[in-house]
Amino acid sequence: MKLWALNICVACILAGALDLFLPRQGSFKSIKTVLALYILVSVVSPAAGADWRGLADLSFETAAQPADYTAYVSDLAAAQLAQQLESRLADAGVVAQVRITAAAADAPAAVTLFTDQPEEALALAKELLDETAYTFDTAPPQT
Repeated sequence: MKLWALNICVACILAGALDLFLPRQGSFKSIKTVLALYILVSVVSPAAGADWRGLADLSFETAAQPADYTAYVSDLAAAQLAQQLESRLADAGVVAQVRITAAAADAPAAVTLFTDQPEEALALAKELLDETAYTFDTAPPQT
């Protein structure tokens, strides 16, 4: 590639130098046309030696599979839901930390409420969330 660019630069410099030294009368247009053709041939000539069969055999499809972000998305959704549930419990006067563990393939997501008011927190959490979609548990507050 560098050699090709160097050839083009040299062709342009030679054509420019010849243009400066040639007379401006008579066959000036035809000489300019020949110089332009010389530059074009310099640009196109590396294409003659290119490996076109090898280029055609290249596959532009990759075997790489797209990344699987489902676990990340479900963890992020669980964290956001836990934050919202903590906020709603705080609005109701129940101080609690909430941890939601994402659902496994055959089990529902687990909601753990860390609070000193387990009965109130559990009742409110079951009211706010779909009771059948989650398993609920309470524990003493974490320090």
